[in-house]
Amino acid sequence: MVARWRKFLAHLWCLRRRLVQFGVIMTVTAVAMACLGASQTAPQLSTQEVAAADCGSISSGPTGNPVAAFYGDEAPTWIDELQWQCVFNIQDYEGASDQERFQAAEAAAIAAGGGTVYLPAGTYRFDTDLVLADGILVRGEVGPVETAKNEDFQPLTRLEFPKYEPSFSGSGTPNDTAFKQIRSQSPDTDSDQGLVFLDINRGAIALLGNPDTGTMTHRLVFGIRSNNVTEPDEQVPNPEFQPLWARFSNRFAANIRVTTQAYALIANTRINDAVTDTYGQPGYVVQSQNRDSEVTYAEEDRVPFSYTDHYGIVVNRSKPEGFKYARSAEDEPSLFREGIIIRDNWVLKTMRVGIHASGQGLEIRDNEVYDQVEKTAWVNPTGQRQPRGAMTFENRAIDWSGHNVVIEGNTYEAYRHRIMDSQYFSTDGEGILAQECCGGTSINQVTIRNNRGQGYIGIYKVPDVSQVTIINNEVRSHSSRFPGIYVNADTNNAPNTMDGVTITDNVSEGGILAQASAGGRDNRVVNNRGEGTLEYSCHVEISENVGFEVEPCQE
Repeated sequence: MVARWRKFLAHLWCLRRRLVQFGVIMTVTAVAMACLGASQTAPQLSTQEVAAADCGSISSGPTGNPVAAFYGDEAPTWIDELQWQCVFNIQDYEGASDQERFQAAEAAAIAAGGGTVYLPAGTYRFDTDLVLADGILVRGEVGPVETAKNEDFQPLTRLEFPKYEPSFSGSGTPNDTAFKQIRSQSPDTDSDQGLVFLDINRGAIALLGNPDTGTMTHRLVFGIRSNNVTEPDEQVPNPEFQPLWARFSNRFAANIRVTTQAYALIANTRINDAVTDTYGQPGYVVQSQNRDSEVTYAEEDRVPFSYTDHYGIVVNRSKPEGFKYARSAEDEPSLFREGIIIRDNWVLKTMRVGIHASGQGLEIRDNEVYDQVEKTAWVNPTGQRQPRGAMTFENRAIDWSGHNVVIEGNTYEAYRHRIMDSQYFSTDGEGILAQECCGGTSINQVTIRNNRGQGYIGIYKVPDVSQVTIINNEVRSHSSRFPGIYVNADTNNAPNTMDGVTITDNVSEGGILAQASAGGRDNRVVNNRGEGTLEYSCHVEISENVGFEVEPCQE
């Protein structure tokens, strides 16, 4: 309703400006006719005057809804209410730089009540953050390939942000020379924002806001290619033992991070398919595992400054003070926002999570998440110490929470790190995960269907599990730590119950576990194929499973 009201007001504003412009034109015409005999030239209208009068600039640009053109009837209806029809072409605005021209175009759009800043094909260079106001869309020109999962996907409009050029002496290159963002001007309130068909190099997308008290809604990221994104960890270098030029990629960085009170679509994006900026750091110093000595790595590949060791897409899983454990909508309402859809994205990451999201009615569909095989860690996630075997690098493809969730049609990989030159591996490697910790919620009304991947599907020690269907998935589990499909309502602190859990028609190379030691009802593991052990609580129905070693039920 708010979006419709904004759109109505914008149309009234444009109509008013057109009427004013009509009056100006009539006046100018009269003056010109009166002055013809005196050989005087009639005054000319400026581009800005034409822009304001026409609810868009003189050159304009595409005015259709690109999401509806791509998805047809599957496109969310709210996207049609965004300001596609008022187009402000950057080529119509003057400035000493692309940054100034963009700001001029955006200012015109703001004056018109919102609109689309259009950047035709070409390369645009920005030295600082690109700041989006309320009601602003930024649209580029689509290339010959519109589908981001196609390796030839590359929008014709390219945004270039500064490259970090490392220095290995003194205090190193200042961090503020690079690591720019595309962000909201007023994060807690800005709504109706979007980025469409842009090839973004070295610019993180950060449409944030307070997850509890903010009023921001309706945020769109569509048709984006994103590469060479990270941010430096503020705790590195540690001056007590590290050279001041040392840098370490912040593990909590993300290519795309969005927070919204309602409605977000992150779709048809391609993340980290052409990373070029990762660099080695010979001479990097860490503490030993016990912190009793210091270790200097002469090899440049031991601790690279990485542009892929972080999250890919994060939606509504960001909160500065952190989330409580496995909470309800009453306890953590920001984890239950409606209208969140993440679909058809291509993501490569080498640490942390490819897609990290929460929502009421959350949809995670038809994404491809890839990882690096045979990874080795020589430093822990803080960048200051050698790693131990029992350590997580949060290697996961999809980490989700919420109620009434659908996770369907995804292809994924999640590989663990070898810990230095030992036989130990990191304690992670989940393919599709819900957990009690760190933004997890109770589990209710969930479907996990038609996914294919490397890494187990897990509902990991969540104390409130009900109405879950895990069906027709194919799981290749690279880890012997957990079965390929793992549903466990028991936490480390107490046994719990689960109800209405069905695991059926799956292929699982690593076995299956369905456990709730405090009891439950209407739980079934039927008609699955695979290998490994099948473990289950005695209240779980087991039938027609092929290839598993079936253990006695657990009371």
